[in-house]
Amino acid sequence: MRKLKSLTISAASSLFAAGLAVGAFAPHPAHAVVIVLGGGLGQACYEAAYAVSRGLTPDPFVMTGTNVEMRPVQICTAALDSSSELNARDAAGTYVNRGVLLFADGDYRGSLRDFDSAISADDDIGESHANRGAALVAMHRWADSIPSIDKGLALMASEPEKSYYNRAIANEELGNVRGAYFDYLKAAELRPEWQPPRDQLTRFTVRTRTAAGTVATQPGTANLPPASPANRPPVPSAK
Repeated sequence: MRKLKSLTISAASSLFAAGLAVGAFAPHPAHAVVIVLGGGLGQACYEAAYAVSRGLTPDPFVMTGTNVEMRPVQICTAALDSSSELNARDAAGTYVNRGVLLFADGDYRGSLRDFDSAISADDDIGESHANRGAALVAMHRWADSIPSIDKGLALMASEPEKSYYNRAIANEELGNVRGAYFDYLKAAELRPEWQPPRDQLTRFTVRTRTAAGTVATQPGTANLPPASPANRPPVPSAK
């Protein structure tokens, strides 16, 4: 079985101001975060998850009036423990953000539980489903991951290239080479400057049969980016 080289996850990002959701969600390759504004632990949890999702180290959080520093996951847990301060959407976003932090720590089972909790609190956040799919991919639960990734895409989770990339990994592991190729291709089309899907496409060879019956071969990257759905590249075969 092909070694899993990389994985991306998105942290859900819901923008809350004055108690109202006025923005949407923003996932990241490994984490998409739910924006919770207005101060307090919910916002601190979001800021920590956002930093981690961008490969940064979050600043220590110190409780007001104390000298106690809290780890990012502890901040999110404290926010969830004070659930009276969170409406359902805020709570869902905070579960997603804690799940992002757990995912970054390699605790995929813990992150999956948090993404499930986010979905229970609010089923309409695309990043919850996209991240759930990413956690399942990380756990090598290939077939289970695809419905969650599909739903995240249907709910317009941001940074969809990450979801296509994760679904490509699952498809390839399931033997769906055609599906994997087109998902890697879509990820590269959506974000041309992002290198991982382009690197994966170099492992593919595309063969086309000409009118004369001969077979033409070209590298998997030759069709980047596809001009339109009408000009989809031919069916590939893995090297």
